[in-house]
Amino acid sequence: MRRMWGRLTREEGESFVEFAVVLILIAIVVLAILLILGDDLRLFLNDLLLTWFPPR
Repeated sequence: MRRMWGRLTREEGESFVEFAVVLILIAIVVLAILLILGDDLRLFLNDLLLTWFPPR
């Protein structure tokens, strides 16, 4: 009985699942931000790179 209870209360796999869920949520948020700010972000980065590295 103790062995079965030990298997039921073991938390080894939970940390991996929680980590995976957090990574998926972060990926969804980043994807949403890129979809919302896509063109503005591209223009901003383009202007920034042209400022740092002007064409010769």
